[in-house]
Amino acid sequence: MVTGLILAAGHSTRMGTLKQMLPFGEGTVLEQVVGALTASTLRDVTVVLGYRSDEIEIRLTSRPVHTILNPDLHGDMLSSIQCGIRATCEDQAVMIALGDQPFISEVIINRLIGEYENQSSGIVLPVYNGKRGHPMIIGPEYREDLLNQTEGGLKALRDRYEDHVRTVPVDTDAVLIDLDYRHEYEQALNRLKGT
Repeated sequence: MVTGLILAAGHSTRMGTLKQMLPFGEGTVLEQVVGALTASTLRDVTVVLGYRSDEIEIRLTSRPVHTILNPDLHGDMLSSIQCGIRATCEDQAVMIALGDQPFISEVIINRLIGEYENQSSGIVLPVYNGKRGHPMIIGPEYREDLLNQTEGGLKALRDRYEDHVRTVPVDTDAVLIDLDYRHEYEQALNRLKGT
């Protein structure tokens, strides 16, 4: 089984406002991601919060997720990943998803899980038109390495174990879209509306 981890602790400085809470569809950007992961076959889902965590957590109280607080409020994404990994079982594979990818679907998630469970090891990630995206599944054999890592995030881990990476081709660029800037959010809203 694979457990889910959503990274939603950032300050959203490039966006200029708390992007996790921006309206999107029937809820917020983060709620779209939470909905996709909780609708999938993941064992459970944990959301790593940080900046303005109380405000975000209120929106998630009715969702079947656990929330944890990254105590390093000024830390980078790696600190949130490590915080989330520490909260998971040692023998558990973990899907790491970004809290600002509102077009990710349970179909994509389940395809990645299926590929991981074929061998129950390694690193699995989606690829669209030759470009690697997120979310990414890492087997428990990388846990200590990731916890001891001091910089570089998931890309550094992936690069160290390139020969362990299995890619899953997908037919949507949803795996490449994350919302860092206001114009990206506006483009995503237009896409959602079909314009």
